[in-house]
Amino acid sequence: MKSKLEIYALAVCFAAVVCLVISVSVVGYSIIRIVNPALTMPSYNYNRYQTNDRFWDSIRSRAEDQSTVKRPPEQDLTKQRLEALTIDLEGEKRDGLQSLIRALMFVVVGAVVLLLHWRIARKARS
Repeated sequence: MKSKLEIYALAVCFAAVVCLVISVSVVGYSIIRIVNPALTMPSYNYNRYQTNDRFWDSIRSRAEDQSTVKRPPEQDLTKQRLEALTIDLEGEKRDGLQSLIRALMFVVVGAVVLLLHWRIARKARS
């Protein structure tokens, strides 16, 4: 017959394992965000950097008076597009790093809680 202490400790272990599974999957996704930010960048952002025309359309759509916005030469537009893409990719990497740090904190705390309560459950069993 299991004691109340053992049931409590095993319930906490179960909750800690669930948290660890979720946190480890967030860690994996965060690593992908850092290594390959173009893959995890939202499609809307990624697509607007694929061609100069799409990039220009996204710029023009944000302008208050679209008729006065003059399209720059193709070479300048390409340079602007690539610079904007680099900035967005760096932002995605930074978001991934922040998410990784957050998730690793959950992994550490979850692992400590799991180990402590596993020991409590083992002692309660004997």
